[in-house]
Amino acid sequence: MAKNQPDSQLRHVRRLLPAPALSKRPPSPPPQQPPRKARAPNVVAACEECRKQKCRCSGERPTCRRCLKWSIHCRYRELVTSETLKRANQDLQGRGHANEEILQLLRDLPAQEAHDVLARLRSGASVSSIVNQVRAGDLLLQLAVAPETRFRYEFPYWPEMPAEYITTDNRYLNSTLYKAASLYRSPLPGPGHDVAGTSPELGTDDLQSLYLKPFHAAHMVDPRLSDARPSLWTAVCDDDVLMRDLLAIWFRCEYQFTSACQKDYFLEDMVAKRQDFCSSLLVNIILAYSCVCYPRFAKRAEYWNPHTLVYRFLAEAKRLWELEAAEPRLTTIQAGMFFNVFHNLCGLDELGQSYRIHAIALANELGFYDGPITSPNEKLRHANIYTAWALYSWEALVAFSFMIPPLLKQPPHDQLPDPAQDSQWYGEIWLKYPSSQVLTPAYFGYGFKAKCELRLIMNEFCHSAYSTGSGGSVTLGEANKLRSKLLKWYDGLSRPLQPETIVLPAQLQLHMYYHHLLLSIYEPLLEAKTEQEPSPHSVVSEANRYMQTLIRLYYLRHGFESMDLFIVVPLVNAGFHCIDEINSGQPTPAQLEVLRSTLLLITKGLHSQRANHYLAEALFRVVRGRMRLQEAALLKTTLHFDEAEEYRKSAMVQTVRSHWPVSVVKKKEDLDNHILGNLVESYAHLNIDEGSEEDSKLGPGGSEGSTSSTRQTE
Repeated sequence: MAKNQPDSQLRHVRRLLPAPALSKRPPSPPPQQPPRKARAPNVVAACEECRKQKCRCSGERPTCRRCLKWSIHCRYRELVTSETLKRANQDLQGRGHANEEILQLLRDLPAQEAHDVLARLRSGASVSSIVNQVRAGDLLLQLAVAPETRFRYEFPYWPEMPAEYITTDNRYLNSTLYKAASLYRSPLPGPGHDVAGTSPELGTDDLQSLYLKPFHAAHMVDPRLSDARPSLWTAVCDDDVLMRDLLAIWFRCEYQFTSACQKDYFLEDMVAKRQDFCSSLLVNIILAYSCVCYPRFAKRAEYWNPHTLVYRFLAEAKRLWELEAAEPRLTTIQAGMFFNVFHNLCGLDELGQSYRIHAIALANELGFYDGPITSPNEKLRHANIYTAWALYSWEALVAFSFMIPPLLKQPPHDQLPDPAQDSQWYGEIWLKYPSSQVLTPAYFGYGFKAKCELRLIMNEFCHSAYSTGSGGSVTLGEANKLRSKLLKWYDGLSRPLQPETIVLPAQLQLHMYYHHLLLSIYEPLLEAKTEQEPSPHSVVSEANRYMQTLIRLYYLRHGFESMDLFIVVPLVNAGFHCIDEINSGQPTPAQLEVLRSTLLLITKGLHSQRANHYLAEALFRVVRGRMRLQEAALLKTTLHFDEAEEYRKSAMVQTVRSHWPVSVVKKKEDLDNHILGNLVESYAHLNIDEGSEEDSKLGPGGSEGSTSSTRQTE
């Protein structure tokens, strides 16, 4: 047993295997060195609390990390060292600079703002905090430290408002807008202005933004738009941020004049993915329209260019129109109006009229004008009433512009509510201006209701003047009755729309079209003999003066660069009036300078607008082509044309298919001489140094006998 015991124990011992060859053994890795901790920087002096606890102090001032973590009052023992003296010197220099800056502000700021700064000092605010707030753009001092927010445009030829416009009966020059625009003329305060350089009427921040900043500086604010995803409604683009920007710019500017759909309902359904008040058809045509409003698109006017978004949105909208046009639906009616507007801005109104006619047919099929609109859904009834008035208003404007009888003779039976009592019925547009902390309303409801009421009178005039057998004008008695209705409308305008308070582009245009309507009523009656006052000559002269005043006020505040389709109508009418007056050979030297200054300003407006839409390109060429050589030479020097660019654009890229009479037609037989398509053929291909041979034969209104220093190329 003793002998066998070692053998039994060996059974449990693991056998040793030979070691592998040294040449095949992998090299052992070097021993890992533990990472060295970064050595904390030496601290010159620890704080008192860290000294007591014998802890390492970070040495940061005024509070070290440990004291900051445990919310302990951190104190340092000040030793008179070179570092201490250096810090004290820097602190004294900083306080000295702040004191000097606050003294300079008190000396240079206007009295009221300097008083506010002094009051804040006396209330206990530190000098450094006030200076830092000024540097950061404190709202109180914004106008002092950023004068560019009070920007105003300068007239291109004659820097002042013509003296003949400045009369006691010109309410537009007694307006807050004109007073605000006049603040920058003189550094000294004038009558009615305080030392701060602001009018007493501009007390609140929202009023200062309205009257002191151009409209295109603002952007629309609507939480529904922020939540919208337009990419769910179009196959053209998936960039929701870009499309929201497009819609915001369109709602801010063009929507206020076209306004075919109720904004709030449209955006609510876009967010909720409902199709009662939103559809892919409507979204795509609105986005196509929005593209021409977007200043970042360099080729936004090139609706024919397949590489542009405007082309692609329009193509998609046309595809959807072919599929959905037969169905009588609210959004299809609204899309038909926008199609009509879009073709007008492209100079293709011949093609766009079919959309308007079809939209009216769908509205009649839904019974919009047969009686009071009823619906079990109150929201749908509201939207139907809104759209019925929008379509009626648009049809009246089209009939007036194209001198045709309107297809809609009666307005909707349901009356529009008072916006003062129910502004939400219309859907307010809220604007945010730079450096302003408040939102400013655009008073959209007031403008929509006043526009519809003006179009009622416009519709009545079109029925009387342009129906079959009417001769293109009304009698003097009918004209005076229409004028009485217009004066009643004018005198009954709500406070935001009165001549003394208007400021936004849509508000200024409302008044321009009022005077344009008066001109269309009375210009064909200039030869009528009457002893009744005011005479047609007086009415026409006054309307022209007010129209040109409004154009100048529009430019002073807002300029002409931002997209505005409907400003070109008063511009081209006033431009043709100036050309006719100049070519008549009767103005005095002083009157000639006023006419030239107005004509050059109008041409500048058309030149600026042609970057946005092709209609302005055609109108610019026509107005430029009708000028004499003298005014054409002034145009070159005043607007600083790029000769190479003008030569490159010497030929019209696209055909203009338009039956629009661009100016007031005094005699129906002269209508063809005023049609845009015919004018483009005569004038649009002229170079800037060339006029038209036609003006040497035709006087104002197309009559023979006028002499003009112009010629036409072959």
